[in-house]
Amino acid sequence: MPTANEVKVTEARQCQIESLKTIVARGFHPVNPYIRKVLPDTPLMRDWWAANFTEQLSYPNCKLLTVLDENSQATVGLLALRLMAADERGSGSWTTSTLTPDHNEAGYRPMIDGMTEHREQTMLGTRHYMIELFCVDHACKGSGIGGLLIRKACETADEAQLPTFVQANGSAKDFYCKLGFEEKARVEMPGDVPYSEFMLLRPCRKGTAQ
Repeated sequence: MPTANEVKVTEARQCQIESLKTIVARGFHPVNPYIRKVLPDTPLMRDWWAANFTEQLSYPNCKLLTVLDENSQATVGLLALRLMAADERGSGSWTTSTLTPDHNEAGYRPMIDGMTEHREQTMLGTRHYMIELFCVDHACKGSGIGGLLIRKACETADEAQLPTFVQANGSAKDFYCKLGFEEKARVEMPGDVPYSEFMLLRPCRKGTAQ
């Protein structure tokens, strides 16, 4: 698998959709039982991801930042960054995409409703970026690819002089905080799998993100 020194961050193209539709399963399922339960890897879910990412590619306020393994041509890292209007409600594609029978709705709704509630409480009235999804293939964890993606997202927000909101799981929270994100809320998810989501905000900085 590639390391950060061997790859670059580029915006996704339509030809990457086939690989993108499994990035959540490759990135989260080995280590996150809650996501594995809520967003299972099934043919129907893969079709849903393909439609979701295809729609985002056509939306000018969305940037699908990706890292490609040049040898296998697989997408091994993704950060979906969306520019949110000051009066925009919801949570981007998480609230506009129709769910499938394979979604675990009992787990999905609290996760997305919590994101929507806290984003609107914190950000309504302010143009900002939202990180909709950030995922690195588990086989590439520790390679520095995640750092490349998040720094690119921070640079994009800083250049626009806008803050950035993200909902993060517990294992990713410290990673974000090292890059200037601040915890605004913590939400416990229902069910028999202990799981929390953290609402984080990074104020814009002048110059390039460090």
